[in-house]
Amino acid sequence: MLKLAINRPITILMAFLGLLIFGVISIFTMPINLYPSVDIPLVKITTFANADLSYVESQVTKKIENQISGVSQIKRITSKSFNNLSVIAVEFELGKDLEIAVNDIREKISKMKLEFTPSVEKVSSDAGAVMSIFVSSKELDDNALMQIIEDDLENDFQRIKGVGEVKMIGFLKNNIKIDLDLDELNKYHLNSLDILKLIKMQNFKSYLGNIENKSRNITLKGYFDSNNIKELEELRVSPGVFLKDVAKINTDYNTKESFAYFKGDNGVLFELKKIAGQNSLEAVKNIKKALVGIKEFHKDIEFEIVYDKSENILKHIKQVVFDMCLGVVLTIFIVFLFLRNISATIIASIAIPTSIISSFFLIYLFGYDLNRLTLIALTLSIGIFVDDAIVVIENISKKIKTEKNALMASYVGIKEIAFSVFSISVVLLCVFIPISFMNSISGLFFNALGMSVAFGVIISFLVCVFLVPTISARFLNTNESKFHDKTEIYFQKLELWYENTLDTILDYKKIFIGIILVLCAVSFSLAPKIGLDFLPMEDDSELQVQIESKKDLSIEAMEESSLNILKKIKENKNVEFAYVLIGYDDAKDRKKAKIYVKLKPLNQRDIRQKEVVANLRKDLVFDDLKIKVLEIPKFEGAGVDEPIQFVLLGDDFASLISASRRAKNVLSELQGVVDITDDIDAYADVLAVFVDKEKARKLNVNTQELAQVIQTSFANVNAGVLDDVKGSKDIYLQLSKPQKEDLKSLEKIQIKTMDGRIISLLSIANVKLIKDSSSINRLNKTRSVRITAGADKISLGEVKAKLESNMDKILGNSNVSYTFTGFIDLLKETIIGFAIVMILAFTLIYLVLAALYESLIVPLVIMITMPLAFAGACVGLFITGNTFSLFVLVALILLFGMVGKNAILLIDVANKLCDNGMEVKHALKIAGKSRIRAILMTTIAMIFAMLPLAISHGAGYESNSPMAVAVISGLISSTILTLFAIPAIYEVCYKLDRKLKSIYKRDLI
Repeated sequence: MLKLAINRPITILMAFLGLLIFGVISIFTMPINLYPSVDIPLVKITTFANADLSYVESQVTKKIENQISGVSQIKRITSKSFNNLSVIAVEFELGKDLEIAVNDIREKISKMKLEFTPSVEKVSSDAGAVMSIFVSSKELDDNALMQIIEDDLENDFQRIKGVGEVKMIGFLKNNIKIDLDLDELNKYHLNSLDILKLIKMQNFKSYLGNIENKSRNITLKGYFDSNNIKELEELRVSPGVFLKDVAKINTDYNTKESFAYFKGDNGVLFELKKIAGQNSLEAVKNIKKALVGIKEFHKDIEFEIVYDKSENILKHIKQVVFDMCLGVVLTIFIVFLFLRNISATIIASIAIPTSIISSFFLIYLFGYDLNRLTLIALTLSIGIFVDDAIVVIENISKKIKTEKNALMASYVGIKEIAFSVFSISVVLLCVFIPISFMNSISGLFFNALGMSVAFGVIISFLVCVFLVPTISARFLNTNESKFHDKTEIYFQKLELWYENTLDTILDYKKIFIGIILVLCAVSFSLAPKIGLDFLPMEDDSELQVQIESKKDLSIEAMEESSLNILKKIKENKNVEFAYVLIGYDDAKDRKKAKIYVKLKPLNQRDIRQKEVVANLRKDLVFDDLKIKVLEIPKFEGAGVDEPIQFVLLGDDFASLISASRRAKNVLSELQGVVDITDDIDAYADVLAVFVDKEKARKLNVNTQELAQVIQTSFANVNAGVLDDVKGSKDIYLQLSKPQKEDLKSLEKIQIKTMDGRIISLLSIANVKLIKDSSSINRLNKTRSVRITAGADKISLGEVKAKLESNMDKILGNSNVSYTFTGFIDLLKETIIGFAIVMILAFTLIYLVLAALYESLIVPLVIMITMPLAFAGACVGLFITGNTFSLFVLVALILLFGMVGKNAILLIDVANKLCDNGMEVKHALKIAGKSRIRAILMTTIAMIFAMLPLAISHGAGYESNSPMAVAVISGLISSTILTLFAIPAIYEVCYKLDRKLKSIYKRDLI
């Protein structure tokens, strides 16, 4: 195959041109995302139940949880019960087919006998919001704007290619409102339930049967409904009394459930979510294109794009591409400084773009997307790509000087070095193959980086053994320049110095090995002090402020509080704009608000986002409000808004509250833990109606009907539908706003006994204002309290250790248990996954190297470079003040694959010389002298390739820099120690290796 490659240059050239073409096509075809696609299978079960909180929890939430718990691959069941509403979120293990998950849940629920019908829907975390558009108008009133939104805009956005779900916050649906006058009702001895029944009896359509004969079939349908408000007003509710006599009827929104505010205007925020698996950038492009036409058609409406996911994606991608290109330039410069030969540098440089671009074809072919981690992986691999090419070119150039035939020199050169190059490539692949066993969120990160590098390694190997020798045989110029001749003396001095130093080290090898072991032990001792995080906060120029009232407020009162906070936020000079949302969740909880804050671009700020967040935390202190300043979640649906999440579980709610209080006290002792809150909702104000059962029996009162009278007066009950030429509107009925807001209205309510008498509500009931829970949280079928907090200059590992060391104090003597969720839980998964990957990788590397070198000892010598690299990484992270994180652990996997190559290059030569009968010490000196240039050149090239990532302060710096620092410091330590420690260790182990070989090695006669 090697001869064929050198003899058929056009064939080889066309093959690699084909790879490059498909690579370019793949770049513009594959989906582009910020991170690897984290599609968490989530199923949401929503049940609207006309019942109080305790009934919803016991008869709806608990029953559904018990029924579905047998479905396979469920990871976590989280639920929240409210008055009239149950919301259950079922999270499945990664890899579970979402369609199958939904069908399994529906099948289980279909077997239940529930009073209320649950709604089951799939929630793909991959189908997140890609754009938010704020819609308002200074020319139209609210009713007109809402009508246009309902009739046109919602459908316009829904039809855009790539858009899946359209969520509207602040939308007020226009309906027919019937505002009852309680005094007029009492005047005619009527109540709200009477009106509801009469409307339903007189306003309906009905199928009445068929008239069928031999020739035709005609459907009978009765139209007994009103066609407009005027007809509705004329409905007779009592002899001589019409609906208009006891109520005012108009078109208006029924209840204000949510609120959106931006730049001085109330309006509606459209959150446009993409279809799962859709390219985010393509979806955004389609939305922007469609928005031009929508704006043109609705000139009296203002449209503001307040969130654009593509901006953040492109910002990070462009930054990594820039760092990659700068890394390539620096690498080529280093290669030239060492080779000092223009033709050799150009040939080596060809390997970099060929390997990178061709890798995209394999990445696309195997179903991966183009994301920030993919590009970082290829940036970190630039040194690997040029490394093999340099080794091959250097060996070929030596052969060309001794061989007269350039073709033969290239063949001999690649044949001699091919085994070393193959060994290096196999070792690298052995590091990344185990990553495929990881099935977790962190595993997706490992997988994206690992497989990207693996694809690059495969292409790089093919480039080095086929393309580089083919080009070298024809274009490699071995005539040295004056620059080469003048600088060669320095390299010769380096080789001589190294040879003399190595000679000394080998004389005192045991002492030197002891020193190395001590240095490594000291370096390893730094690891626990470095700290552990999942992902650091990055400067994305956006954040969110979550607000929760400690009191039960009206939505108007929450608006006022939120706008005060918004005003305070906008005073910060680093803020570009912000908008407020209330009632944005499933429960339309009016006690919760969210403010999205867009910061000025990084180049227009003096401080980074982390400092802005810290400053806002200090400024936003308001009584009776829980305020949290958070980054935008990196993974939608993963429940990782807050980095610190500690959950207490138990059936006794009082014990949970006490334990929660103790946990918050423990966290408050840690400097750097901020925004400490729990999800124990504020107690709601409840006007409790207690019926005197004895009086009710004596007066012959139907208590169920009594409840319905109160409900129809205050609960905004649906009374039917009114159809007109413009469409249909729901009819809602309740007391007029002034009467509904008055607590004394209960005193005026009249009810009818079963024998027709009229009595007042208070004659058989007492009314008290009490406090009651507004919601109940559960995790995995147990009541729960979630304590959350932010981390500022403290690692998650420290926080977890603090909580676990104080667990006896937190839990006390109660039957309360605990668990961690969010980033701390993901961090645990990451560490376990990393450990498994490393164990498998070390095992595979040993197996492969043992097979390649036919030795049980040599693989161990080569693998010593890995702990040497880890020692250097620990020192680098400690000095720079960085922590271990997901990105750093991913980089360490790559580092362990990289560092083995230097030892392979060195030992491969020494092994061959020893096999030919040379004394081991002399063989090591010759091997070291012949390989020091290649080892230094490739290591320095790799370091400079990653230098832009390490020193850049652009987008993603907080994650990119630590991983580059870890790799660079690991490369430096492993290279220095490889050049000096590996020969010493090899000489110590050489005799043992030969003794073992004498036992099992035999030559076939």
